[in-house]
Amino acid sequence: MNLLFTKNSIKKINYIQLIKIAIGSCIAILSADKLGLHYSASAGIITLLSIQSTKKETILITGKRFLSFLLSVATAFLIFSILGYHAFSFGIFLLVFVGACYLMKLEDGIAMNAVLATHFLIEKSVSFYWISNELSLLIIGAGIGVLLNLYIPRNTLAIKQNQLMIEEDMKLILSNISTALLTPGKTPVKVQLFQPLEVHLNEALSRAYENMNNTLLSDTRYYIQYMQMRKSQGTILKRICTHIASISTVPRQAHKISDFIAHITRTFHEYNNALALLERLQEIKLEFKADPLPGSREEFEDRAILFQILNELEAFLLLKKEFVMALTDTQLQNYWKQQNERS
Repeated sequence: MNLLFTKNSIKKINYIQLIKIAIGSCIAILSADKLGLHYSASAGIITLLSIQSTKKETILITGKRFLSFLLSVATAFLIFSILGYHAFSFGIFLLVFVGACYLMKLEDGIAMNAVLATHFLIEKSVSFYWISNELSLLIIGAGIGVLLNLYIPRNTLAIKQNQLMIEEDMKLILSNISTALLTPGKTPVKVQLFQPLEVHLNEALSRAYENMNNTLLSDTRYYIQYMQMRKSQGTILKRICTHIASISTVPRQAHKISDFIAHITRTFHEYNNALALLERLQEIKLEFKADPLPGSREEFEDRAILFQILNELEAFLLLKKEFVMALTDTQLQNYWKQQNERS
């Protein structure tokens, strides 16, 4: 148990980020020393605080810290000029500064700028010289942090692997549904089949959001949209399984639907736009309606459930069609280059 926890913890450590923090903080301190700045170690701490998990987060927090710096200087100048330089006035400074940061949603800059404000307290001055010193420390520390975080490896390959696993999970579920339709009560779709699908979907969504936040210019929402579409399809498959559990016989129509689901399974992949499948589904519905009326109440109820399953399959396929129709030209070019090879 403890060994497993240790292994999982090690996997979660971002070693690249650790190296960036160590090297960046060192460079920041040396740069501040080289420029003759006072309290040069603070530049290293600012670098440490500036390096976040994603590029967008790093830039956003850095912007907030610069705004909170201006707020801290104005507050320090006002408080220290009126009350003097001692612990009581610093407490009043924190009361005003921290409160203002929360009101303005600049909480990310509180700790760092509170530390910089202590330099005014120690030097007993909020002169232009000390303000420029603190601003220089902030520019060096935050600047190095932002520059280092411009390099964050993209996790596109891992997302693509997740996509393949999700497709295999859904194929397995569809295959089981196809079989269960012909053997009601004997081979129900196992609930356990949905567990790996949910794990892979959640993992992929997390990676997709991380990938989007690490890309400043290009549109990477495709992966998020794709995973959300598959998640919605998974919900529909669960409903179909519930319907199957209510069937007690095997009407003739069940064979057509079973064959159709088997066909969906064989053609199930990222680049299938579902148009041909939707056409075939409409044909099955027309054939369904043209069939003779059921001869018993039991057959009537089972055929009604089968028709519900057809409607669920239509919703399942429409999700894919709508996903494809919503893709931009850029997304089609960037993510569907292999369409002709696989369709």
